[in-house]
Amino acid sequence: MAAKLAARLFLPGNRETQRRHIRAIVKLLRDNGSRIIATLWGGYFLTDDPQLWRDYLEGRQIDAKRILGETHRRKRMLADAQGQGMLFDNRARCGVATCGRG
Repeated sequence: MAAKLAARLFLPGNRETQRRHIRAIVKLLRDNGSRIIATLWGGYFLTDDPQLWRDYLEGRQIDAKRILGETHRRKRMLADAQGQGMLFDNRARCGVATCGRG
């Protein structure tokens, strides 16, 4: 839907540039008090319903917390016992052979 809005507003650039521009416009409008709700199925819409707006904002907070929690969990899974990121596999080179590190 952002692409359609960008076309209606005659915004230049490729699709990703247009999407970013639309998101920046929506953020600016929200910062100025507009209640703009984004949906996965139909783009953006304005609402005057305070309960719908609160529900939308609460849903965004829950999504953000879930994403942050998932990111933190994945980072922990990737860290080894010394707190080092698993940049390399957990094996050491022993001359020509590869030995498992215990």
